[in-house]
Amino acid sequence: MKIRHTVLFTFYEATTRDQIDEVINKLNDMGEMLQENMGVTDWVVTEHLPATFKRGRAHLLQDGVFPDIESLNRHAESDIHKKVLELTSKVSDWMTIDTATHD
Repeated sequence: MKIRHTVLFTFYEATTRDQIDEVINKLNDMGEMLQENMGVTDWVVTEHLPATFKRGRAHLLQDGVFPDIESLNRHAESDIHKKVLELTSKVSDWMTIDTATHD
């Protein structure tokens, strides 16, 4: 069973554009590693459309499909994931949902 791993980030008011860009870059770097080494597909990191953004909504979405629960668990324990968590915890709150996908 494949696992869709989705994370929604809401940045703190004090978060700067440079910090947001750093988060996006780190997430994209992590996505490249996951696609090359763990078989992750459909990796997306994208910002909320400015035209529809309202206070209280998430600013950023990260989404990807893991080939199985084991690869998701390996990812959760990886050094690159821990570094992303360290960064994002300083600039945002986030919510994660993992769902089964039947491709």
